[in-house]
Amino acid sequence: MAGKIFANRAVFDETYIPSTLLVRDNEANVLISRYLSRLGEGLGSTDVSVVYGSIGKVGIGKTTLAKYVSRILLKKAEDKGMNFKPVYINVYGAPSLHQILSRIVSELEMNIPVRGNATIEVLKAISDFLYIKDAHALIILDEFQSLLMSTKLSDDELYLLLRVYEEIPPKDNINRLNFLLVSQDFRVLTYMKERIPQVESQIGFRVYLRPYNSEELKTIIEQRAIEGLYENAYDQEILNMIAEYYGYTDTKGGDGSARKAILTLRMAAEITDAENSNKIEEKHVRNALSADAVSNIPLDIIRSLSLHELLILQSISDLLIGKGGWLTSGEVEDEYFHLARNYGEEPRKHTQFYEYIKNLSNMGLVETRISGKGIRGKTTIIRLPLDIPPERLKEVIESILLDRVGSPKPN
Repeated sequence: MAGKIFANRAVFDETYIPSTLLVRDNEANVLISRYLSRLGEGLGSTDVSVVYGSIGKVGIGKTTLAKYVSRILLKKAEDKGMNFKPVYINVYGAPSLHQILSRIVSELEMNIPVRGNATIEVLKAISDFLYIKDAHALIILDEFQSLLMSTKLSDDELYLLLRVYEEIPPKDNINRLNFLLVSQDFRVLTYMKERIPQVESQIGFRVYLRPYNSEELKTIIEQRAIEGLYENAYDQEILNMIAEYYGYTDTKGGDGSARKAILTLRMAAEITDAENSNKIEEKHVRNALSADAVSNIPLDIIRSLSLHELLILQSISDLLIGKGGWLTSGEVEDEYFHLARNYGEEPRKHTQFYEYIKNLSNMGLVETRISGKGIRGKTTIIRLPLDIPPERLKEVIESILLDRVGSPKPN
């Protein structure tokens, strides 16, 4: 017997890209127009544009915007009889230039070996391939900040990839390889300025995405509800409740995450379906919003942290696993001091340590407050948010640290 709630579950998948972008349409149209004009112009340098958001704000549509733009560009290029090839790569899973080039070669369906060939030779082969096929490619590098923070790519390699035609002039003076960089937050611009200032100074377009407010979230989840749920399975009040819970303002409200809002609607629908009920009610939404229903480890935020922020966060996790409750800043600083030394790093001074704590708090990765009864004097006390389990967080951080700096020294 078919369910009474879901008309199309796929609409609620994290990878789903809607046919129409209702909220980020202005940003999408700007990017589409820009890249279409680049395809028409021919001559000129490689175009590099950047999509980014605020520190700690996830689910604000960066990846969806980039994938939507590439899909519309593909259709418009086909309508014009142009050969256009979009390539999407999440570079966190391809942290070396060799892996990135391998993905590009694979996506373009090129029959050339990457292993054993010099980077410059592979890039030349890609350039020649696009020339022969009279094709243009847009390379989307998602989570680009992880490349800038990685030691697996040199500054010269980053520059060569993004300004390829300055090293390999195209045969017909048409630059067919362009890039759209998607980053966790605005710090990507600072990192680029430090590592590849020649590229940062020539960014074609910068798209800053604010977290969604409640009205924008209503629009987004209503679109998903219309496409994914039966008409009688929900009402507008249910959508309003979810949108207002997550809607962001500068002074109060939620974190502005469409990802969490969509997940909550899906969870509420799943709960309703499991009860064999006919319609999503307020109680189903409340259950979906309750402890652990939408909790998760915010991987994209954690991956964007600096080395010492990671060490501090792991110190907090270790202490919470051991004793739980609120931790004093002194306890955390002592644990961080020893952990940093174990990883062969010089611990940062007290003032910088507090800046890191403040930053982690601003990103929603830790909670802080001034101590009260039971603790002598006034000090900052710290814990993880209640929906982030310290055991799982420790596993995630240790994996990231292993990739960046290797294993710690034994005590």
